[in-house]
Amino acid sequence: MNVRSNGDPPLLARVRVWLPPRRSRGPAPAYDRDQIADAAIEIADEEGLEAVTMRAVAARLGTGAMSLYRYVERKEALFELMGDRMLGRQDWPPLTGDWRQDLRDLAGGQRCALLDHPWLLRVWSGGPALGPNMLAGFERAMSIVDGLGLNIDEMFETVTLLHTWVNGYVRTELDELAYFGDASREEVQRAMGPYVELIVESGRYPYFTRVITEARTPHIDSQARFERALERVLAGIEATLPKRE
Repeated sequence: MNVRSNGDPPLLARVRVWLPPRRSRGPAPAYDRDQIADAAIEIADEEGLEAVTMRAVAARLGTGAMSLYRYVERKEALFELMGDRMLGRQDWPPLTGDWRQDLRDLAGGQRCALLDHPWLLRVWSGGPALGPNMLAGFERAMSIVDGLGLNIDEMFETVTLLHTWVNGYVRTELDELAYFGDASREEVQRAMGPYVELIVESGRYPYFTRVITEARTPHIDSQARFERALERVLAGIEATLPKRE
């Protein structure tokens, strides 16, 4: 691994982690990128992303922290490995040739990964990534919207739109789960009920009152809500496609 000064910008470390290692004398590397990433992922799943340090990963691998710097020069590069590895571990369904269904599967797979590993929100939102699994995923996503009459900029914007929307949607889901904690729906309703009744009785907030008294969405399960919202995103994409003669 071509290790540089830690004074370099983090982006350079993230890119350099994918460069072929320089040939050097001495023993062959004891670990590969996947083993290092898997150890870091285990720590993130157990203790959160903040617990992922070079020292912690080295300990999980049973080696010294300094030896890890032969492979990964700083924590940002470690996150790069983790994000790429997680994408490669996803079981993506085969493409159907129906762009709507394939984008549904892409969005659904991304959401499942983020809900199962919430720390991925930070890793997958950290800017462009150039690992092999990320590049393969990018090629797969772009192929879904190819042939719809879009130029390369519009194809890229469409794929980025979906990726960004799913990240934002899941972030809201996770924030909501954190807000309510372990409280059940019944406990939340009991706690908030008296105040909500005051809001409704005031007559000052008619749309909020309609949501409370009429809306079905709060009572629909989270998967169905996601699918309903996703259909609106796909409808928006379809509405902006070039008209075919």
